[in-house]
Amino acid sequence: MAKREVEEINAGSMADIAFLLLIFFLITTTMNLPQVQEERLPQKSDVEFLLNEKNVLQIMANKNDKIGIEGEFAEMEDIKDAVIKFYQHDDGARNLPSYIEVDKATCEDTIESLEAALAVYPDAALFKIELDAWTRRLDAVNAFGGTGFKTLPNNATISIQMDNSTKYETYMKVLDQIMLGLNHLRDSLCKDKFQGIPFSKLNDKVESDKQKISAIRQVYPKKIMKEKNRSVQ
Repeated sequence: MAKREVEEINAGSMADIAFLLLIFFLITTTMNLPQVQEERLPQKSDVEFLLNEKNVLQIMANKNDKIGIEGEFAEMEDIKDAVIKFYQHDDGARNLPSYIEVDKATCEDTIESLEAALAVYPDAALFKIELDAWTRRLDAVNAFGGTGFKTLPNNATISIQMDNSTKYETYMKVLDQIMLGLNHLRDSLCKDKFQGIPFSKLNDKVESDKQKISAIRQVYPKKIMKEKNRSVQ
């Protein structure tokens, strides 16, 4: 009896099937992502052309995790005081930023000028950015009951520079100290402007608190920049 010949299986589409299965599993599989992600700070190369030496507070950590502030060795706890001084100092102080004076009339005049400029150049991105900034400053003045304030210029920043061998833990401690200084100023201003309420107690899910948070941040904005790691002696 003759043997029946078995038909050959066509495997030409197996690659397509495997690819479709791979896509299926990629779409349906849940990925475990870290619960805490490091905030991306702007790099120096992003804003370097805007910087003026006196508008930068430089904080460094070398390969031995020693801290330097403006080229002088310091303790980790000194960062908080340096940040407070950077944001709040006598106007015209040497080697410290000059302030932008903000009041209701200045805001309204600037907004009017920017709106007129945008009517002529509706696609001018810089005018739009400035209009948004001065509108938020006017909102802050109104939130403070019409009282003006002074704030750092747009190109003022705190610069963090780490050595290639600096521990990540040291970097996070530097950030913590910076935020301690900034939040100290925000708390003090918030208590002064809003009946003794500290900034840390405001709830960003409550509309009235959102306005207060925005106003405080106009006076003391978060201005931190990270330089690329390099060998720091």
